[in-house]
Amino acid sequence: MPGVVRAALDLITEEGPEGLTVRALARRAQVAPMSIYNHFDGKDGVLDAIIIDGFTILASIARTSLADPRENLVAGASAYRDFALEYRAHYTVMFLHQFVGYTPSPDTMYVAAKGFEILAGQVQRCQEWGIFAGRVYSDVSQQLWAAVHGYVSLEILGINFASDRDVVFHEFIVALVDGLDVPAAEGN
Repeated sequence: MPGVVRAALDLITEEGPEGLTVRALARRAQVAPMSIYNHFDGKDGVLDAIIIDGFTILASIARTSLADPRENLVAGASAYRDFALEYRAHYTVMFLHQFVGYTPSPDTMYVAAKGFEILAGQVQRCQEWGIFAGRVYSDVSQQLWAAVHGYVSLEILGINFASDRDVVFHEFIVALVDGLDVPAAEGN
């Protein structure tokens, strides 16, 4: 029922995540509410479908393959931003809104973890070239993700006052990568 997922994304775009109810979704998708329970096991299944779809799209965009691993990592961060700005409803469900009572399915958690592995692989490739030496790759990956996510989330929420968002984002990522490419402090 791809029409239901599309209808859910449209509802989120137009009415915000609070507008996503089974009744509103059924009305928008022109199906009986019971069909959403039968095909998706309710709203949670629709959220799982959106998240899985989102991570699938993000993975296809974020799997950059530039020869220089540092440039590749920066390109991956830019791809993440591009995804967030182009697929805002997906991004909202994936990262910005906590749906009351929703717990992602094991399949959804698996797909999300595979998404993180893309970034972790990019960081590991950098380490093979001597970048981020002496640092734990998963820690660097988490720091990069948190920083990029924060920047992008502020941009989506309209709290970005940069003179040129593309240029400032690129400068931010390069500075972040450069800043993390120093030896870790003792005891860290």
